[in-house]
Amino acid sequence: MTFGKHWIGLALGLVWTVCPARAAETGDSTKRTGFDYSVRLGTFLDNGEYNSDYKMPQTMSAAWITPTVGLRFEGRHRIMTGVSGLQEFGQKPFNKVPDLVAYYNYQGQVFTAFAGLFPREELKGDYPRAFFSDSVGYFKRTLAGALFRWEGKRGLLETFLDWNIQDTVQGKEAFMVGVSGHLQWGKYNQFQLGLVGTYYHYRLGQRAVDNGLAPHFLVDNAMYQAYGKFDFGKMTPLDTLSLDMGIVGSFSRGRPAVGHAGKWTARAGFQARLHVKWRGWGLEDTFFAGRGLMPLWNTYGTLVYWGDAFYNAPLYNRTDIYWSKTLASLLDIRLALVLHQTAQGVDFCQQATVQVHLWKK
Repeated sequence: MTFGKHWIGLALGLVWTVCPARAAETGDSTKRTGFDYSVRLGTFLDNGEYNSDYKMPQTMSAAWITPTVGLRFEGRHRIMTGVSGLQEFGQKPFNKVPDLVAYYNYQGQVFTAFAGLFPREELKGDYPRAFFSDSVGYFKRTLAGALFRWEGKRGLLETFLDWNIQDTVQGKEAFMVGVSGHLQWGKYNQFQLGLVGTYYHYRLGQRAVDNGLAPHFLVDNAMYQAYGKFDFGKMTPLDTLSLDMGIVGSFSRGRPAVGHAGKWTARAGFQARLHVKWRGWGLEDTFFAGRGLMPLWNTYGTLVYWGDAFYNAPLYNRTDIYWSKTLASLLDIRLALVLHQTAQGVDFCQQATVQVHLWKK
C-alpha cells in the first residue's frame, strides 16, 4: 500500500504541475485540467445446477465496486487511480485485498488507448465464451498492461496485453495477448466478417516439475475464431436479430523441459450463434460441434483454459433466455435462465446481474 500511495501521489502531482501551465498558455477551454471520477458497482448471482462430467454444481455470488478519481486534460487525456474490490457472499468481509487501479487513457475520435491497471469493462471486442467463461467476467475485474482500439463506421480493431502472474521466487509468470476485429458493410452495417484471437503463456517453473506438481514447466494456449455475421436488427421491428457462423479453434502445448519446445495439439469446431431481442426480452442460442478445445484440461483446468468447460464436449448447445434493461444510461439489469445441452443431458443455471456506472466527463 505504501508503494501504491507513492505512485498515485507522484502521478497526480505531475499532472497538476504540467497541465495547468499548458492550458494557461493556449487559453483554450478544451485544454484545461479538470477533475474526473468513475464509480462502477454491481452484484451477480450465478447458480449452476450441473450434473455432467464437464462442470461441478456451483453457486457464484458477490458484490463489487471500482471507484476511481483523477484528472482530465487537453480534452482527450485522463489519468485515473482507485481500487477494485470484490466481496463474495457468505465469506468473511474483506477477506481479499482490493486490486489497485491506476491507468492512463487517451480518447480520440477513432483511436482509444489504456495503459496501466484498468477495468476489464473497457474491452469492447466480441470474445466468445470459448475464450472467456462467465466466471472470468465475474471475478477478473481488472487488466494489467495495455489496450489499443481503433473504431470507425466500417468496423473495429482491438488488441490488448494482460499480465497476470510475476513470481520470481517460484519462477512463475503468465500473460495473455489478444486481438478482436471485424469489418462491416451494408446500408445498416448488416454484414460483418470478424477474427478473434488470444495467446496465453503460463510458466509454472522448473521447480514445479521437480516437485512433481506439473508435467510441464511451461504451457502455451492459443485460441482463435473466424466468423461471418448477419445483423438485421435495424431492418426489422426487433431490437436485435443476428446470426453468426464460423470456426473456433485452439492450439495447446506443454514444454516438458528447458530447450524442449513440445508438440502443439490442434483442435477446432464449427460454431453458430443466433440472437433475438425485443423490448428487453431475448434469446441467445450458441451451437458448437467439433473436438473438445481444451486437450490439457484434465491436467491444468482453469489455470490454462479460461473458456467455458462445456467446450470440452464434442457437441454443445447453450441457450440463454433472458430479460435485460438499461435505466437512465446508468443502471443495467439482466436476469437469465441458461440451458447447457450436451450428449450427457441438459444442465441449467440461473443468472442475475446488476451494474451501475457513474462517470463524470
